[in-house]
Amino acid sequence: MKSGNLIIRIAFGLLFIWGGLEKLFEGFLGGVGLQNMANFLKSTGWSFLGDKGTFILALILALLELIAGIFLIINKKLFYSYSFLSLVMFIALATVHIPSGNWMNIMIHITLLGTLLGLGINEFDNKIFTSKT
Repeated sequence: MKSGNLIIRIAFGLLFIWGGLEKLFEGFLGGVGLQNMANFLKSTGWSFLGDKGTFILALILALLELIAGIFLIINKKLFYSYSFLSLVMFIALATVHIPSGNWMNIMIHITLLGTLLGLGINEFDNKIFTSKT
């Protein structure tokens, strides 16, 4: 295992564990909680899902961010974790950050997306092109 990748995995793992927990629990780590997250999703174009749908989406998003973050730290299911988190970053860019026009947030999320995509591609390449001997 490359130590540089370990450091990146731990940093991203902590970022998404924190993000998942703060979506789940209002006030914990400065978190907004599920209901506020559902309300935020409604305000960013997901209102077609209705109240129950956006609440379920908020729950799924929070749990999957938490699980993917844990997987990154414990070195499990890396390709799937990177893929899911890349999708989260892309959707956040498209629905929240680009429409807001906040260029600093846009640049940060582009960097996060690019790093996650690069790590995911490396993980895929390692699985395909590394022979198990």
